[in-house]
Amino acid sequence: MRAPVLSPRQFDWLLIAFGATLAPHLLWLPPLYGLMLGTILVLRYVQRRRYVRAWPGWIKFPLLIAVIAFVIAEFGNPLARQAGSAALIGLTVLKLIESENRSDGLRALLVCLFLNSVQFLFDQSLLVTVYMLLPTFLVFIAMNELVAPPGTRGGIAGEFARIGRELVPLLLITLPLTAFLFVSVPRLETPLWGTRDNQWEARTGLGDEMRPGSITELLADDSPVMRVTFDGPAPPTQQMYWRGPVLVNFDGEVWRRRAWPGATHVGEIKGPQSGGPDDLRYEVMLEPTDRNWVFALDVATGFPEGVKQQVEGHLLRTGRVTSVWVYRAASNLRAGLPQGPAPSVYRSETLRLPSSLNPQALALAQGWVAQGGDRAQIVAQALQYFRNGGFSYTLTPTPLVGRHRVDEFLFETRDGFCEHYSQAFVVLMRAAGIPARVVTGYMGGERSSSGAYYIVRNADAHAWAEVLLSDDGTWTRIDPTAAVAPDRISLGSGTFGDDSYFRNNLWWKAIRLQTDALQHWFNSMVVRFDTLRQREFFANLGIDPSDWRQLGAWMAGGIAALALAMSLWMFGRRPTSVDLAQRRYRRFQKRLQQLGVGSNPAEGPMDFAERAALQLPHLRAAIFAVSHAYARLRYADDSEAVAQLNTALLDFLKSAKP
Repeated sequence: MRAPVLSPRQFDWLLIAFGATLAPHLLWLPPLYGLMLGTILVLRYVQRRRYVRAWPGWIKFPLLIAVIAFVIAEFGNPLARQAGSAALIGLTVLKLIESENRSDGLRALLVCLFLNSVQFLFDQSLLVTVYMLLPTFLVFIAMNELVAPPGTRGGIAGEFARIGRELVPLLLITLPLTAFLFVSVPRLETPLWGTRDNQWEARTGLGDEMRPGSITELLADDSPVMRVTFDGPAPPTQQMYWRGPVLVNFDGEVWRRRAWPGATHVGEIKGPQSGGPDDLRYEVMLEPTDRNWVFALDVATGFPEGVKQQVEGHLLRTGRVTSVWVYRAASNLRAGLPQGPAPSVYRSETLRLPSSLNPQALALAQGWVAQGGDRAQIVAQALQYFRNGGFSYTLTPTPLVGRHRVDEFLFETRDGFCEHYSQAFVVLMRAAGIPARVVTGYMGGERSSSGAYYIVRNADAHAWAEVLLSDDGTWTRIDPTAAVAPDRISLGSGTFGDDSYFRNNLWWKAIRLQTDALQHWFNSMVVRFDTLRQREFFANLGIDPSDWRQLGAWMAGGIAALALAMSLWMFGRRPTSVDLAQRRYRRFQKRLQQLGVGSNPAEGPMDFAERAALQLPHLRAAIFAVSHAYARLRYADDSEAVAQLNTALLDFLKSAKP
């Protein structure tokens, strides 16, 4: 016997539940892939509405091949986190193509519940966690639509209310058990999904190179990168230079990081280091970046296990940051950086310029050299040139389209942001014979509403320069942006740009900071609850986490106690719901009571109907229709009477005005 075909209403709820489940995944799915899946769903909806039958069988195989080919072409590794999730989403869409009966729909809805949890592989924020309640709720409504007998389904508002009444008590019952399992189930030392994804997934934009406009894209992004809690007083924001990738090679357009072969024996510092007694100490809660960059204030003197400080001062993690990661670090804001690799090799690399490019910049720098003076004086002349040369700081600079882009910026447009000034400054220094390099990272931070921590956002992305003022000295940080726009350094990037008013509006700023405080709490209490914190939790209870007997006794005792408490609560509370027949009949009795005909507890439904009909003869037919349907459903267990009872009750309520 074949399962009944899904009605249009049932199919609509199925698509609604899947759409709500799919929505957050669109933030990481490739746009073209998301567009393809969305188009399939729309066409399927239109086809199902018009013809109420499945697509022809021959079309399913080409679509399956298209989904698999797209996933492999886009992500490469089919077993990686993104590829596997994208493939599952695509297969679920294809399942909806052939979903025609209740069993197909229920399978698709069960997959939706799994896809709902898969989103946590990509985003563990509080907002996503709260949003996950919506698709879960819609999935249960869709399930009810598929399994409920005909005639028992109400309107949308009624369905939401009814499912809510059923789910909320269930949630309250299971919440203590969920919390107990959260703190008790052993944590994995490494992520469950450890397969490496492709580079398409990286989120920060701070990578091995700096292309024109790469930092501008970050300046428009207000999302947090990290939250920093200092052990003592925080330094001034103009001293918060969060060091990231150091860029040395320049081809006239793109700056790239130099990969030093044999870095271990030319200066790589293997951590961790603890820092000196006078160093600044702090804790960093780094958001997922899908890169292995680790950020610390210049100059890092202490960093966690599994992090290496490279020869150019930046920190690299062994694995990529795929979830919220908390680490401690120490920095000395007054320390200089070592030279790096072998002085002769590194000097030539940090002086190299592309040939036959930017002749005006080279001539300007060589003119400073001809005037005499040491390297520090030439640096001062360059900063004075930026300060008095009619330059301006803007996030919407005039595009540089020529071959000699540095010349174009220095002598024509003269407007730009940190990317332009750091690049031009380093070119001038190299032209003057001074080793120089570009450093990327973040600048400053916003104090939280509570004042307990600082928020560093993508909008705080920054680029500055470092020069070697003496061949046997250390690298010195020079920020040419400060010569043009000192407020950018002291007040942050939010003071610039078209959206500066929105960013600095007091009302919006307060909401943003309060929201971030909630996210910080969620990260600290939930996302950060790793193996180490779990062990600390058990240690505080006097339980040895390495002793499986103690852990087993703890979990068995806890589950038994919670089960007993929930059982006592469920059996001890007064019933708040009755079966369908009684709910409908009680509504019938309530309306009759409003009309002056009260029920007698010792009176059967048919006797009550006779008495009510005598008092309300104009409603006789409606009264007996409800009573007969109720009796059949209540005492004869006649499922066909469900629709009759609902229809009779609606007719009665329309006719019986109190």
